[in-house]
Amino acid sequence: MISTDGVLITLALIILIGYVGDYLFRLTRVPEAVILMLIGVLLVPIGHVIPVKYVTLLRDLAPLFGDIALVMIMFDGGRRISFRTPISSSGLGLALATLDVAIPSVLLAVVMYSFFNWPLVYGAILGAILGETTTTVIVPLATRLVINDETYNTIVIEATFNSVVSILFFYLLTILLTGHFSILSYTRYVISYFSIAVFLGLIAGMLWLLALNWIRSTKAYVVTIGIAFLLYGIVDLLGGAAVVAVLIFAVIIGNHEVISEYMGLRLNISEERLNIVESELEFLVRTFFYVLIGMISIISLYYALLALVVTGVLLAIRYIEIFSVVRDSKASNLLFALAPRGLTAAVLASIFLNMNYQPYSSYIFLVTFMVIIFTNIVSSGLLSIMVKASVKSEEQKVE
Repeated sequence: MISTDGVLITLALIILIGYVGDYLFRLTRVPEAVILMLIGVLLVPIGHVIPVKYVTLLRDLAPLFGDIALVMIMFDGGRRISFRTPISSSGLGLALATLDVAIPSVLLAVVMYSFFNWPLVYGAILGAILGETTTTVIVPLATRLVINDETYNTIVIEATFNSVVSILFFYLLTILLTGHFSILSYTRYVISYFSIAVFLGLIAGMLWLLALNWIRSTKAYVVTIGIAFLLYGIVDLLGGAAVVAVLIFAVIIGNHEVISEYMGLRLNISEERLNIVESELEFLVRTFFYVLIGMISIISLYYALLALVVTGVLLAIRYIEIFSVVRDSKASNLLFALAPRGLTAAVLASIFLNMNYQPYSSYIFLVTFMVIIFTNIVSSGLLSIMVKASVKSEEQKVE
């Protein structure tokens, strides 16, 4: 029997671990994802501190937390799409975000098929999962860097939207696993899948703006996130792309000032309060996933070596992609270093694990766990080297 007290204690422990991880990140500059996953490893695979029955329950709850995380990621990403962002920086950021996912999907499909005998679709899914670069590390870092506005916008847009593109690619590829594939049926399904989402996302966004103009509640920021969850559930029940519906809804909410000016509305949306609610929810979900992945992972030399190969491929792709697209050497060096994988990869790997396409669901999950650790370590090392070089350069100028 699983006791309620045991579940509550386990959940409380995970939340406390999240705060410890955040503190250690600020103290040591070791990425939070690495700290939390290693704590999860110490708690279960190595230390066996938490009973297996509670870990199994948490794993069963992963799909629910996965849906919550997807809504938060798409809602945050959509709100950052500003109609007022300069085309030059937004265009480059969106181009990089698409390449971040598309190129790994293609190359990892080929690499995993050629060297490890994986079916092409599973290698492509692994590439889609690992295509994002985590905003939880990159965006806070970008705000502290002394860089021009265009580079900053490019960094933030890329880090935000490759998560969005990663999620979309992931779901498009998983459709291929249904076993009823033909080009015509696939095209029809994709059109239907997205048209429902786009239509309902637009309708929900515009109707909610009109409702806010009428209600003008001081609690609109909480209800707005609630509407995003409601929209996700309805579109998912109708068989549409729920994440796309939330994205469209979020774009409309994120540009409420522009739309209000055009339509003559008077809205009361507190961006600061919306950010607070969103960041707290994101903290809980992020902590849950990182610790859970550590808890249910298998410590294996084989998967570590496989993850090293995948990490090497990802870094090679990143190098070629950045230095062929970005001409500014300082900006290109910085963008290359900003390549840690994080929450989106953890969520999608967990979702795919629960889809139970064995043995590849487990392979992809375990490889993703190690790649998140490796890419965060490499990125931290590169950024430390760049910071030291920058400080040394400034000291030489003073002399």
